[in-house]
Amino acid sequence: MIPRRDVDFGLDPAAVPRDWAAGCPYATTMLAGLSLLFPEGERFFVDSVKQLRHEVDDPALREAIAGFIGQEAMHGREHRVLNDISAAHGHAEAAMVERRLRGLLDLARRVLPKRSQLAVTCALEHFTAILAENLLGDPRQQADLDPSVRALWMWHALEESEHKAVAFDVYRAAGGGYWRRATTMLYTTAIFFAVLGLVQARMMVTRRVLWKPWTWTRGVRTMWLYPAYFTRMVPAYLDYFRPRFHPNDRDTDALLARWRDALFGADGALVDRAAA
Repeated sequence: MIPRRDVDFGLDPAAVPRDWAAGCPYATTMLAGLSLLFPEGERFFVDSVKQLRHEVDDPALREAIAGFIGQEAMHGREHRVLNDISAAHGHAEAAMVERRLRGLLDLARRVLPKRSQLAVTCALEHFTAILAENLLGDPRQQADLDPSVRALWMWHALEESEHKAVAFDVYRAAGGGYWRRATTMLYTTAIFFAVLGLVQARMMVTRRVLWKPWTWTRGVRTMWLYPAYFTRMVPAYLDYFRPRFHPNDRDTDALLARWRDALFGADGALVDRAAA
């Protein structure tokens, strides 16, 4: 069962520092840029699954779809709050980013077949799954997040890992094949990093640090060189291109059990913030 958790983080702009990721403008603008993509992106994910769920006969998968939709809706809502905090920190471009992303995804809805839209979702869900697995398993990454926002990202990572196979299983149930999945991952990767790079650059312009690399070289080193939070995910990313790949090939059951208890167990960090 994939639970829908209604969690209110009560994020307060006054309590969230401007550089809430490792005290670094590079890391913060990268993650804040990613957050700006979540609300519209996750609405696209939900739509792509909904429009093919009639192809699913398995009752367990149909139940998992309901959980997936519920979780993604909550993610979009809470990341809008974080995005509002970015706006409060001076990033007036936040609304423009969301509007342009909505236009790009609306174009994808018009021109891509339904199975290809779902293949895009499978590709991006693989990104979020490996990002989530690395965050849940790495205390250094967790420590880099300011306590004011850490719980939001840990909750999101937990739930991305819980539903990581749903879109993939719907894709297979709808007759999606390997070549569509693999080629879609290639162009989705290119578009995703181009969009994220442009969003981050725009945010760095607002911060007036884009042309001051001495202010963000530590963030580049941390993300890409050592400990290379992003670079070390490349093997997991490439695993997607195996013909027999399935998201559950990466066994995260023990990791998820530990974080469910840490966040929502009897003494969990978020148990008092979750609606019954």
